[in-house]
Amino acid sequence: MQRKCDMRKIIISNLLLLMFLVGAASGFFVSVTGWWGLQRGAQDFNRLHDSGSVQLKQMSDLEIPLRHSQALFLEVLNKQSLSATDKGALVHSDSAVRHQLIKLAQDPQRSEQWIRIGELHERLASSRERILRLIEKDAAEAYRIYATETASLDKQLFDSLHQLMPQVLDATQAAYEDGAAFNRNSRNLLLYMSLLATVFFCLTAWLTYRESLERRRKSAQLDREHTLFRTLFESTSDGVILQSQDRFIDCNQAALKLFSVSGVQDFTRLKLEQLQPEVQPDNAQSGETLCDKIQQSLSTGTQCCEWQFKSQDGKEFPAEVSINAARIADRDIIQLTIRDISGRKQIERSILLANQAFESSLEGMTITDADSNILTVNSAFSTITGYSREEVIGRNPRMLSSGRQTREFYDEMWQSIGNTGKWQGEIWNIRKNGDIYPQWLNISSVTDEHGKVTNYVGVFSDISERKSTEERILYQVYYDQLTTLPNRVLFTDRLNQVMASAKRRPGSRFATMFIDLDRFKLINDSMGHDAGDQLLQQVGHRLRGSIRDSDTVARMGGDEFTIVLSEVKSPKDACLVAQKILDAFLAPFLLNGEEVYVSASIGISVYPDDGNTTAILLKNADMAMYRAKTTGGSWYELYDEGLGTQASLRLAMETSLHKALERKEFELQYQPQFDCGSGKLIGFEALLRWRHPERGLLPPDAFINIAEETGLIVPIGEWVLLQACRQAQAWRKEFPGHWMMAVNLSARQFQSPTLMQQVSTALEQTGLPHFCLELEITESVVMQNLSASIATMHELAELGVQFAIDDFGTGHSSLAYLKKLPIHALKIDRSFICDIVTDQDDAAIVSAIVAMSGKLGLRVVAEGIENKEQLQALKSFKGIAGQGYLLGRPVAAQGGTMIIAEGKPKSAFA
Repeated sequence: MQRKCDMRKIIISNLLLLMFLVGAASGFFVSVTGWWGLQRGAQDFNRLHDSGSVQLKQMSDLEIPLRHSQALFLEVLNKQSLSATDKGALVHSDSAVRHQLIKLAQDPQRSEQWIRIGELHERLASSRERILRLIEKDAAEAYRIYATETASLDKQLFDSLHQLMPQVLDATQAAYEDGAAFNRNSRNLLLYMSLLATVFFCLTAWLTYRESLERRRKSAQLDREHTLFRTLFESTSDGVILQSQDRFIDCNQAALKLFSVSGVQDFTRLKLEQLQPEVQPDNAQSGETLCDKIQQSLSTGTQCCEWQFKSQDGKEFPAEVSINAARIADRDIIQLTIRDISGRKQIERSILLANQAFESSLEGMTITDADSNILTVNSAFSTITGYSREEVIGRNPRMLSSGRQTREFYDEMWQSIGNTGKWQGEIWNIRKNGDIYPQWLNISSVTDEHGKVTNYVGVFSDISERKSTEERILYQVYYDQLTTLPNRVLFTDRLNQVMASAKRRPGSRFATMFIDLDRFKLINDSMGHDAGDQLLQQVGHRLRGSIRDSDTVARMGGDEFTIVLSEVKSPKDACLVAQKILDAFLAPFLLNGEEVYVSASIGISVYPDDGNTTAILLKNADMAMYRAKTTGGSWYELYDEGLGTQASLRLAMETSLHKALERKEFELQYQPQFDCGSGKLIGFEALLRWRHPERGLLPPDAFINIAEETGLIVPIGEWVLLQACRQAQAWRKEFPGHWMMAVNLSARQFQSPTLMQQVSTALEQTGLPHFCLELEITESVVMQNLSASIATMHELAELGVQFAIDDFGTGHSSLAYLKKLPIHALKIDRSFICDIVTDQDDAAIVSAIVAMSGKLGLRVVAEGIENKEQLQALKSFKGIAGQGYLLGRPVAAQGGTMIIAEGKPKSAFA
């Protein structure tokens, strides 16, 4: 039994030994075989891994100088200038790119692809060189080449580079996965064999440990390479998105930034539809179109396009999209490379806008080089000048010169451009058809970073219409629009020029004339303003024909004209011209088909006898003219010093007159009116006097004309009206009875719009009955504006105020108008009463006036009765009243009281 057990143990031991030996042999064989396979697998893995790592690094080394070169070129393009530093940097970047392309082209598997990338780079470099040569000469052409050629080559180069990266990564990943699978299989086999062959455990363990170390080393290497890839993946400025089965599986930081997403995990939850607007700028449906391009990439390869995306904050941006597809681990992986081209689009829009502004501008534009050779012009240039772009390119802008500007003008212009970099001003140029025209020109110089002039830009506009407008405005400023004669401004300027010329030549003389038309206001009022305008035009024509071309005639305003005779030997020469003018006025003027005779009054002053300034000469000529007018008109007068004295006295009188009313220097005197037959007192006429502090009591003739001219007659007349009514009412209270208070109205006061209010106020404040107030006006005042006079008189007559026509028979009124006027009395002028005893004509006129008045129911008052013979002659007319020194001199209020108390004057009616 024991032997059986031992035998059994021996058999078992032998079997175990046999099994061990067989296992050991098998393990040895398998170990040898496995070791040889591991060596071959490791070699293949190392070869593929090392090749992929090298190419990844070389591609990284290639992309960096490419990006640098691209950024530097865009910077130069934006600056529109190329410095030596920029040029050197571009050359260095291109050299680095070519060096890397030569290394990468040595890859036998992808040499053709790297050669194609090299060709793209050479074409890109050539295109950039063309742009750099044009950037400082023709920026518009440079931008056009970039937009149409360079940008496309740039995009193709980076797209080709990005297409290779997935292939290299795929090869590296496959090597990694094959190595990992091979390691797993070998480990299982060795563990299995270790159970069969423990004898080779140490050998197998050693081999396994060795391979494990190698595998960990390779795994760490793969991790480092994966980190390098990830670094490249993250460092690119383009957004990169990986998609599989319509889901995002990864993206880089650039993509997160583009789409405003916080992290990769959040990004993978998004859908493609959420990254784009519903409709593209071309109205295409975003989702359908981009999905179509993704599907095309799976079958036909890389797809490239421009696309409008939308970030998660709602902001849309344009981008270039490169779609690449790869099949990895039985999955279709889609890589979307997205480059934000907002900046480029902005540049393109700026270029387009600049071109549109350049072409659509209404101002002509010219760009030249530093030597003033025309590089380009816009459409407005051709429109204004008539030259096409082709006709002027390469030529100098001086071809447009009209010859009006002097050499000195252009020297100063270029000196200004050299000193300040710009010039602007008016210049006359010539069109292609030979027309010379004015233009407003702006010239600016363009310099590089070193301050060297590279170009000149000229912008101009045709100012022909503006110049025409300016000429019209200047004409309106310097010429009278009615007569086309120089006006006061131009006359003063020419008078100053003549005086300046005379002062430079000792012994030189010139004369100044001041001309005023006689009776112009009467013609203007009676025949209308149209006739007055015709008269002024014809007067201007006759005056112009009476002087030399070297002399100047001007209209100063109204009916006043002036003449400057530039050269006279003596005042006699000026008198001859004045007489020639008066002779020219002898012929009638034809106004609205009617012949009208008009005369003129002329005043003359001579330099230097009558003044050494223009103002003094004009003033003295004006004074001489007024003296000529006092002679009855149609005459001329030379200035003398006596006129100056009179003018000074008149000015002093005017100054005192302004203060007389507030100083209460005016007073009234009253001249009685009696019935010539019965001697009964019928009223008084209020007469104004001025008690001057230096000259004593002055009659109206000494100051009334000045008051009329200055307008002071209106407040003075209002005071007279109030005082006369107050005195009349006082007498009525003391001596009840029915008699009149007559008050004279001046022309200015009668035409005042406040006359009605003045009369009403005076009557209301004094309580004088309206019928006791008689307003006296002259025929000439009534006839100045008959229709207005009739309206004013009827308005006052409705109050009960009575009217008397003063100095009747001396004016030019028509008797037919008497029945239209609400008058109650006629006052016969003293000129008819003076010789009524000895002159039968005067007696007949008085008789006719009295008879006519009786028929019209008017009272008659004879003025200027100074002796009994005159009174006796008037007594023969029934109902006539009179006033004069015989009946009573003007007296103060106290004297009037005595006259009322006395009754009829005994000396006259004894």
